[in-house]
Amino acid sequence: MITRTIDIAKGVRANYIHTDKFKTNYVSFNFITQADKERSYLNAMIPVILMRGCKKYPSQSDLNRRLQFLYSADIDARNNLVGEYQVFGFSSNMLNDRFTGDVKTTNEMAELLCDIIFDPYLEKGAFSEKYTESEKLNLIDTIEAEINNKTRYAMNRCIEEMCKDEIYSVRKYGTVDDVKTVNATNLYDAYLRALKEYRVEIYVVGDCDFDSVAGIFKTSFNNIERNVIEPKPYPIVLKADSVRQIEEVQDINQGKLCIGMRTGKTIEDGNYHIAQLFSEIYGASPTSKLFVNVREKMSLCYFCRSQISQRNGLLMVASGIEFKNKQIAEDAILNQLEAIKNGEITEEELENAKRSLRNAYMSIYDSGYSMELWTLNRSLSNNTDTPADEKSKVENATIEEIVEYAKGITVDTVYFLKGEESNG
Repeated sequence: MITRTIDIAKGVRANYIHTDKFKTNYVSFNFITQADKERSYLNAMIPVILMRGCKKYPSQSDLNRRLQFLYSADIDARNNLVGEYQVFGFSSNMLNDRFTGDVKTTNEMAELLCDIIFDPYLEKGAFSEKYTESEKLNLIDTIEAEINNKTRYAMNRCIEEMCKDEIYSVRKYGTVDDVKTVNATNLYDAYLRALKEYRVEIYVVGDCDFDSVAGIFKTSFNNIERNVIEPKPYPIVLKADSVRQIEEVQDINQGKLCIGMRTGKTIEDGNYHIAQLFSEIYGASPTSKLFVNVREKMSLCYFCRSQISQRNGLLMVASGIEFKNKQIAEDAILNQLEAIKNGEITEEELENAKRSLRNAYMSIYDSGYSMELWTLNRSLSNNTDTPADEKSKVENATIEEIVEYAKGITVDTVYFLKGEESNG
């Protein structure tokens, strides 16, 4: 999918995905580092504090006026965990140069991103205390919103317990107590560390003068002394030795049952398409065994779905249930896994899964963002497969391959969030 790649500084690559399909171009700037609970919350705050203003455009109003001048272009802060990596930075969309006459909007957006990233608004040699405190409150609100979303909370807690001694338990926003320790100075120090030490991947998707855009970023890095610390591959746990049962009580009306499993396989093994087909058949689609049997036929769950992490080989099942149905729901969910291990997959189930993935793969080409995200995530695994490559693999997959994959899955942690005993 990538048309060209240019090394523009130590540990910094600019990648071009050429397409004339869209009326807009897309540019992203991504810091990449090892996930670390001591730094994740600081890294999460770097993009949002930079978006508060830069030396040239010292307020959000000034930045917004500049974006309006660039034909209503937009810039968004981003922060995600991808397996053992934390990826944070910016994504932006702007009108394609073909429609803007003499105004080279992609170049001007690259210059604006460089203004934001390399020349931030400072007070007394650090970030603004006012801006920092404001963004701390915003991040605390985000964390508390996740806590109040009990489905998300239960999933996060299951992963924390399951991976408590692993890097995968790191929270991308940190905790409320973590965020309270942030100040303008230590946040600025974290920003300088990112500029000097973190790997950087820049993506340009669309139709533009890529060399010129890459040159703008290259010039900005000329003044940065880089000592890049590359993230190290993190070994995955191949299987669970035993099943841990964990229960937590809160004032809630609906129980949240999460089951964490080890697949022993990741995207680096070259058969991730089998993992995705398995998940579609097991619990990721409206035609899956969990949806059809556990939710619809048995009426045990308000919702029940599975998802697989491409980086760490975790299989997670999340469900909402009545408190009293915990054991029967757990048994039913695991019975559907056993059914797959025993080869109980119909040709119709396989074709439904293939059709779903075919559509998903081809939709990747429908936006610059999805094309960039696909390529970026796979670059972290040294995987160069395109959506078309994966689609071809899916077409040729067999029931036997899915059954063999399922046989390697082991249950690690069962987490149950329930209400007070008086609630039922």
